[in-house]
Amino acid sequence: MIRLKNLEFNDPIIIPSGIVPDVKEFIQRVCKEYSPSAITTKTLTLSPLPPHSPPTLVKFHEGCYLNAIGLGNPGVEFLKDLNVDCRLFVSVGGSSPQEIAEVARIAEEKGELIEINISSPNRRGYGASLSSQVYEVVKNVKGSVKKPVFVKLGPWDNVLDLAGKALEAGADGLTLINTLKGTIIDHETLQPVLSYGTGGISGKCIYPLALRVIAEVYSEYEAEIVGMGGVFTFREVIGLMSVGAKLVGVGTAIIDRGFGVIREIRRDLYAYLEQNGLNFEEIIGRAVKR
Repeated sequence: MIRLKNLEFNDPIIIPSGIVPDVKEFIQRVCKEYSPSAITTKTLTLSPLPPHSPPTLVKFHEGCYLNAIGLGNPGVEFLKDLNVDCRLFVSVGGSSPQEIAEVARIAEEKGELIEINISSPNRRGYGASLSSQVYEVVKNVKGSVKKPVFVKLGPWDNVLDLAGKALEAGADGLTLINTLKGTIIDHETLQPVLSYGTGGISGKCIYPLALRVIAEVYSEYEAEIVGMGGVFTFREVIGLMSVGAKLVGVGTAIIDRGFGVIREIRRDLYAYLEQNGLNFEEIIGRAVKR
């Protein structure tokens, strides 16, 4: 059993934001068939946002992707008739601290945890564009909701400072890490492959970065952390938990191999625990605790 704030989970595997399409019946099917400990919605804004024009996703190396959906979403009213059989984390965004707080207030009715996205690199005026206002954003959201509030941050040089400001403002925890901004050039056209030009790097290539960021943040603050970045097998789950994550998101692996990877990772995870005589709580932070 894993305890994150006032919530309990049988295992650490969740699906992070941006992986499950905003189709209500599909979300429910994923819950029933694969039993993730939680599903995080796409980032929802007050009003619908159109996605960027395709192409928005490209695989550039084995297990590594670049994407720029651009926070395209149907708006927070999407949650109105959404009913699922697993825990729902709601990712919220906006173009101002006030908008994010209003989205969070509406989202609280369905979400058991509110995740503030101020780290997406793929839409000007949203996501990472508001990272410098993290203290004000969190204060506004915490003043609007009673559910746990987590802040999703990117793997930036100032992530320790931003994590500290988020926690000081009252955040209940952190989600680490979002994608890293990059680009891919088509060698034939000599133009960016993605329509937006840049996108977020995800997958196996950011796993060491996720380990390092989570380890540094956990060592500094011992915060409640939902970890993600490059998880394809049970080994990465163990790695992220050992540096401080309590829950672990499986995202790009689903894009690459399908939702069945959740079952594979869970099976291998429990086999590892049994073989080593461990439980989840004994792993959390073990690599960084002194």
